[in-house]
Amino acid sequence: MTGTQKLHGPSFGGGNIFSQIGRWIGVLVAAMVGLFMLSVSAVFAFLLIGGILVIAAVIVAVFWIRAKLTGRPFGPKAMMEARMEELRSQMSAQMGSQMPPPMNGMFGGASEDDDGPIIDAHQTPEGWTVER
Repeated sequence: MTGTQKLHGPSFGGGNIFSQIGRWIGVLVAAMVGLFMLSVSAVFAFLLIGGILVIAAVIVAVFWIRAKLTGRPFGPKAMMEARMEELRSQMSAQMGSQMPPPMNGMFGGASEDDDGPIIDAHQTPEGWTVER
């Protein structure tokens, strides 16, 4: 004898009309709650990112205003240029007139009034003589 047992519990394949309506209402309520939670978490994330950006902007503004009021450079490039100028002035004070003029560019590129390659240069009592 082969008998089948029916499990007790909700029947997903059938049931009366009220159980199917209840199931669909439950699915709709769960979907609405899920969308609400998704929107709440998205708003929280946007507010968090916006707050971080506002704090960063305030910090940059404070340091920029402080740099303008004290006359110091702001930013890594300006700070490096100011430090290089300070080092140049210290070197010229130590070396006097022996120091060559500052070169154009970071790695000593040609100056703007360059007439070509230097063929011969030697020091005379009046200064340097250069043949091009």
